Amino acid sequence: MKLNNLKNNLYIFSSILISIFIGTLLWEKIILPFDDSIGARGVLVADNYNPINDTIRYIFFIIFPLIIFLFLKFILKKKTIRIREIIFENEEKIAANHKVLGIISLIFIIFIFLEFFSLNFPIPKLDMLHEGDFLTPAQNYLFTNKFWSASYTVHGGSDIFYPLLMWKIFGVESIGSVRISSILLTLLIKLLSVLLSYQLIKTTTLNKENKILFFTIFTSILISMSHYNILTFSYYFSDRDIYVILFLIFFIELFVYSKFKFLSTILISVIASVAILFHIDTGVYLNFVLMTYCFYLFFLRKYNDILLILSSLLIFWILTIYLIGLDEFKAFLDHAKMIALSIDLIHGLKYPEPFFSMGKDPDGSRATRGLLLQLTAGFFVLDYLISNNKTFKSKKIFFALLFLLSFIMYKNALGRSDSGHIRMANDLPILINCFFILNYLLIFIEKKNIIKKILSLKVSFSLSVLILVFFYIINLSSYKINNIKNFNQNFVNYINLQDQDFLDKKTIKVVSDYKKIIRQDNCVQNFTFSLALPYLLKKPSCTKYFSSWLASPTEKQKDYIKEIKTKQPKYILYESPENDYYYYHTLDGLPVSARLELVNSYILSHYKKYDELGPYIVLERK
Repeated sequence: MKLNNLKNNLYIFSSILISIFIGTLLWEKIILPFDDSIGARGVLVADNYNPINDTIRYIFFIIFPLIIFLFLKFILKKKTIRIREIIFENEEKIAANHKVLGIISLIFIIFIFLEFFSLNFPIPKLDMLHEGDFLTPAQNYLFTNKFWSASYTVHGGSDIFYPLLMWKIFGVESIGSVRISSILLTLLIKLLSVLLSYQLIKTTTLNKENKILFFTIFTSILISMSHYNILTFSYYFSDRDIYVILFLIFFIELFVYSKFKFLSTILISVIASVAILFHIDTGVYLNFVLMTYCFYLFFLRKYNDILLILSSLLIFWILTIYLIGLDEFKAFLDHAKMIALSIDLIHGLKYPEPFFSMGKDPDGSRATRGLLLQLTAGFFVLDYLISNNKTFKSKKIFFALLFLLSFIMYKNALGRSDSGHIRMANDLPILINCFFILNYLLIFIEKKNIIKKILSLKVSFSLSVLILVFFYIINLSSYKINNIKNFNQNFVNYINLQDQDFLDKKTIKVVSDYKKIIRQDNCVQNFTFSLALPYLLKKPSCTKYFSSWLASPTEKQKDYIKEIKTKQPKYILYESPENDYYYYHTLDGLPVSARLELVNSYILSHYKKYDELGPYIVLERK
């Protein structure tokens, strides 16, 4: 019987390898016709490459092996999917030693704050493109009292709300205040990681001793997935994942025995809605999972829960419209729609071919690893769905929806396929893989009688403390006594640093000289990738297209020209032929002028060269 089972496992394993190999061979063969009916410009458009190719290739690469796996499980191991059992799961109260878990949580929190108070506050030079995404929209609001109608941003409301919140809290409108927001959001992610780990314990039936070990190891993993580096926008957990983590924390409550289901149902609806205001892509993913959950409730005939979700969404959006105004809401909808339709064409990079790109493409290895992480997460979840294992009682729908969220969120890596975005998209696959591997390992330990006798509650707690000590000894360099003592002073000093402390001499001179040129103008028209310039000049952007390259679609270019005609700026800061990475004269090799041909043509026909300021050309209206 064991020999036959081994043969079946080998057959399944080899078949999966063959299916992955087929998916790899067919990767470059899946080609959809190119279509740029909206007129956007980017690297993929220049290559006549349809960005949907990568999405279709990804779906096939992941789904095909999963189907083979499922089919062979049915044929060789006589597995079946008990649909009714999965849909109509029983809720069971699962015991855990909350006192011990609370002590360990407290230790984690203490070390998290020690690391936070030990931080250095480095002063790297201002990233004119990425940090300009936050600085200029926030300043536009201060001058106009408008959000989306004053700033056409790439991410969503986070580009406006985070800086404004920091400036309001600290009372200082500075670059340091905005950078602090990144640090505080990372601190929040680390604290929420402890809570998420605690919540995930509720989905296991490990004994109390092993739950302590699981919590300690898994929390250590989650905490290490975020980083305090001020300019690290692309670690595994970034600021946009706050909403995903919060959503999962309360979402778990709906699948376990809980007294807070009513409140949790309202909160997941609110979190999904807030997410779409702050980060369009993250909000879309969470709302998709929320609607899928509603379909699940429909099968359960839990109409009251569906009504509660829909009414929560409705009330939230009514209040939002009331607070920001109907015009701002319309601007938000237009913004979200156009970004969703055009961002892959404007910002996209072709996803590296799995395996064959390794060694050729600098991101080839990371791209292949990302696909394999997603695939193994799918195998773990699918195997659990068809198993009779009681390891994670009554949680099959939760894990199915968790994998669905992981699967669709990988779109971030498919849209902008550089190392940073691929790394960010690996967060949930890593979480799922680590969760299942750790659980199965601890289940294996539970079944060993000798270990079971040795592993008492005290031993388990002692092991957890040892793991904690080991984890924090590795990160010992993160704790600095002098920084802890002087944290308050360092914090305040950083917030109050002058803008010029973050600039090189060339930029300081450019800002000084250009201020003299536009001293009588009440706005700045910037046609470069140096998005921070309006902020540095302490004037709003003349048009909402402060980030000009985003206005690439024909419809937006026409609106851009219309706004220029209306505002009639006397001067326009134009791109320079210099190739300096610090100033981002091109993005992916394409300057703004090549991305916005209509706007560029209008500018050159109505403006003439006035002066050159370092890496920029100043144009004057004819």
